[in-house]
Amino acid sequence: MSTDNDQNPEERFEDLLEETLKDVTVLKKDGKVFRTKEQPAPIPVQSMKDEAEVLEELLHQDIDDDGLEFLSEEPAYLRSGLQHQILRRLRRNYWVVQDELDLHGSTSDGARILVANFLSHAKKNRFRCLRIIHGKGHRSSNKEPVLKKKLFRWLQLRSDILAYCEAGPGDGGSGATMLLLSAKS
Repeated sequence: MSTDNDQNPEERFEDLLEETLKDVTVLKKDGKVFRTKEQPAPIPVQSMKDEAEVLEELLHQDIDDDGLEFLSEEPAYLRSGLQHQILRRLRRNYWVVQDELDLHGSTSDGARILVANFLSHAKKNRFRCLRIIHGKGHRSSNKEPVLKKKLFRWLQLRSDILAYCEAGPGDGGSGATMLLLSAKS
């Protein structure tokens, strides 16, 4: 009399394994390895350090407003060598404003840092047309816009600014400035 316990355990295991794996397809060995997870993007550490150094240098430059007589306080600027049509188009909102910065309540030093960070962020994101709201000066002690004049000087010192002008009445008027950044980084 033979029972299931009398069978060879190795035969039972092989039969069981064969039965379990009957629907499995064996893949050919071609040496390819498939990644299960996508690799993370590399972090540009050196570029980040370079940008931080440039920003730090811009923020800590000693700019003496009295020593910059060659800079204009006019509400419009066009880099030399560019067509006047660029400034005309900027005034007429030809380009879509891609980002804006509001400087209300900022001190001169704080505004300078905010503007430098804002322009750095805009360049990184390849924004071209920007608006900076500086106010009309109604709350200043002499009722004149302090930040507006300083902003014009700061912008003229930068090589990446192609043009700027006062915003139109619907975009802030004399309390805001539209500016156009260079497309080259």
